[in-house]
Amino acid sequence: MRNLLFAVAALAATGGSAMAETTPQGGWLTLSAPAAKDHIVFDGAIWRCQGEVCRATQVKSLPPLRSCKRLARELGPVTSFGYRGVALSAEQLAACNPVQIAKTPAASEVAAAR
Repeated sequence: MRNLLFAVAALAATGGSAMAETTPQGGWLTLSAPAAKDHIVFDGAIWRCQGEVCRATQVKSLPPLRSCKRLARELGPVTSFGYRGVALSAEQLAACNPVQIAKTPAASEVAAAR
């Protein structure tokens, strides 16, 4: 009986650490237009892009929205984003993308348009 307890304890000790890391460690994003670059290095991770989709196999443990905002500044508007097993909602994606500030026309431009 004692040998059985030792065997179970040994099995639990070796399998416990392997089972603990189940959260995905990578990230992905979809852009509104094809990426201009085939890869980008962001916070030590290499994001490889093909068309509108970019992926990284290993990313740091950072807040997903913060990472999305910084990647959107580099690559352009993001339409979907997943980071270490967390996918951003529509509201979070709206907050992720850079705001396009409209230029106010000068008085001379308004007069010329009339």
